Amino acid sequence: MELIMLSPDSKEPLYIQLYKYFKSEIENSRLGEGEKLPSIRGLAKSLAVSKITVEKAYQQLMSEGYIENCDRSRYRVNKFEGIVFKIAWPAEIQAAGKREESKVLYDFASGEMDRDGFNFSLWKRYISKVFLNKERLMGYGSIQGEEELRSEIARYVHNSRGGKVHKEQIIVGPGVQSLLNMLCSILKADNCSIAFEEPGFKNGRHIFADHGFQIIPIEMKPDGMNMDELVASKTRLVYISPSHQFPTGYIMPIGKRNRLLRWAEEVGAAIIEDDYDSEFRYFGRPIPALKGLDSGDNVVYLGSFSKVMPPSMRISFMVLPDRLLPVYHKNSTLYNQAASTIEQLALAKFMADGHLDRQIRRLRKLYYEKSLVFFDVLRQVFGERIEVNDTESGLHTLITVKSDRKARELVDRAMLKGCRVASVQDYYWENIPEEHPRIILYFSKIPAGDMLRAVQALKEAWFPEDTRITAEACGNSL
Repeated sequence: MELIMLSPDSKEPLYIQLYKYFKSEIENSRLGEGEKLPSIRGLAKSLAVSKITVEKAYQQLMSEGYIENCDRSRYRVNKFEGIVFKIAWPAEIQAAGKREESKVLYDFASGEMDRDGFNFSLWKRYISKVFLNKERLMGYGSIQGEEELRSEIARYVHNSRGGKVHKEQIIVGPGVQSLLNMLCSILKADNCSIAFEEPGFKNGRHIFADHGFQIIPIEMKPDGMNMDELVASKTRLVYISPSHQFPTGYIMPIGKRNRLLRWAEEVGAAIIEDDYDSEFRYFGRPIPALKGLDSGDNVVYLGSFSKVMPPSMRISFMVLPDRLLPVYHKNSTLYNQAASTIEQLALAKFMADGHLDRQIRRLRKLYYEKSLVFFDVLRQVFGERIEVNDTESGLHTLITVKSDRKARELVDRAMLKGCRVASVQDYYWENIPEEHPRIILYFSKIPAGDMLRAVQALKEAWFPEDTRITAEACGNSL
């Protein structure tokens, strides 16, 4: 046992310092099971402290189960069956972890908002207005979501997405994943499997798998999900993002949408429509939601404000078909509302005053201009080294990298240059070999002024030989 050093000048009482010392010794296995601690009298004398100080430290250790009393004055380290203490990481490992977190210079893997994309001063005024009605804020709020917000969402879905919905159908939650957990419990009684786009929303698949659903991956084609595979699967539940599929960016045409709705009507299926990224279509009007075409009450509509408002606000919503509402209400007491009442009420007034529509128009203009810069820089820097999947909507693109390296290696190499990227391969449920790796690149979070440096860093990570050739050519010309 090491020399025990107590500091009389510390703000912590001496007995707490002593308690923490022995706790650390036990957790790091420097004091083993059954080993005796010094006697109270002997330790008090050697440390020049009172016996009460040692007694209080030992009593705290014993109350937490670290030691046991084997006679009146001696204690020994307890027996821990099946308990593994957390290892204290060496300082150099902790420092390396911090370096790993801090070295992301350019985040191509995040669809988060541009730092200039939101007027926080305006939002602060709406939050302040909510505080004027203190009585409204003293409870837990509505389980289903605040009525004012649900009314505004119903208008928003109707005006911008073509869906005819009413506020009683709308469930507000702190994120799509939270709502999906609720939806799983609603759908589980009548379904044991669910079809997902392949590649597709990996977190959604894992949530349904955790609830015991069999996941059926269905091939994605340029015009959307392979309907022949879907019909053959015999499932009666499907998860799709028809207006801007992630990660491919494909848009499902009207013909296939109608075919999907007919299939649901014929077999009594439910369609979960994730209206991902639908606001950011840069030419023409946004694609109408599948919910707007649904005359058979078969579509569950999922929407989120995380791309048009800062995602830290954590407000999403779900529109249930009328036929599923009785199941929801039967179990509603099992659900808690985790979205902030304050921010729900602020958002409702924000929407009622027309600011959400203005915010979307503002972001659409901002991201359109950034997309022009981004695609121009990609082609300028990489040339023929990549193929770019042109898109007229969304905040990301797919590129095919003409390299013999695997996607995982490209992701790791990019990280070493401070660039976080994601591989399309990560969004497959099954392992699908690709001739050339495909990488997802978001541009929304990267400032326009950093685009060139960010893309150049990617080029250096993936094709360092090009950088050497360029440097050598420059050296020879001098």
